[in-house]
Amino acid sequence: MTQQEELEKIEELVDKGIAFQRTGKHKEAIVCFDEAINIDKSIGGEPDSNLLILKENSSMKL
Repeated sequence: MTQQEELEKIEELVDKGIAFQRTGKHKEAIVCFDEAINIDKSIGGEPDSNLLILKENSSMKL
């Protein structure tokens, strides 16, 4: 997978995770954010802090 494809996959996962958050499906959202975080780590070593915040927001709702 190219870096561009990985970035597009992250964006897709974040959009999906946010949609789950909006419908109260926080466990499903966390799965999406975790996958996005793992891809982001493979690209740059450290995950984007915004991804961590999104995951934390859903974790607090459980």
